[in-house]
Amino acid sequence: METDQQNTKIFLHSKKKLALIATVVIVIAIAAAVTSGLLTTSQNASTNPASNANSQTGSQSSSPSWIKIGTYADYQGQATILSMTVNFDAQMEIVDVNATQFEVSTTFNMSTPYGDTSNSTTEWVSMENMTFQPEGLSLNDTYTTQITLPNLGTQSCTVYQYDSQGISAAYYVDNTVQWPIEMVMTSPTSVDGQSYSMDITLVDTNIPGL
Repeated sequence: METDQQNTKIFLHSKKKLALIATVVIVIAIAAAVTSGLLTTSQNASTNPASNANSQTGSQSSSPSWIKIGTYADYQGQATILSMTVNFDAQMEIVDVNATQFEVSTTFNMSTPYGDTSNSTTEWVSMENMTFQPEGLSLNDTYTTQITLPNLGTQSCTVYQYDSQGISAAYYVDNTVQWPIEMVMTSPTSVDGQSYSMDITLVDTNIPGL
């Protein structure tokens, strides 16, 4: 009888641990999608920088002033999942610019008691077809609001709300600078019956006005 009870406890503990790991994996996947999708090119835009370098040159003059090599933005986020703390850090940096596109390098690190997960990507973004849509998510709503962040104070933003199959991501884009200053991601309901959210906020940048 006692052995059966011990086996049951071990099974429940293992099941809870697997549920926790599965939830963390979901959160990591959403965080990666959110940061990688901060600045993307619409599917109709060319992704070949060489072909675009010789095309129309007037678009850069009307582009945001932050489109230049060396522009960076650092983000941080934290969430608690079944009493476990998950920390998230990411940096976006513009590493190259031509007449119609700019190249963005995105690096992120997710830290949990089970270990760290890191990744780095680069992507060319069209100045004329720039969007904030994460891959696999559909735009559900857009509205304006004001938010207050410790390093920025109160900012007027446009919120882009995306969702798909229980996953949601909201981008808060500063209306003056046109740069994302906060992202809120929410996981689908996990096996423990809970849904988890993480606020990823801008903590450092060299963009004028932020």
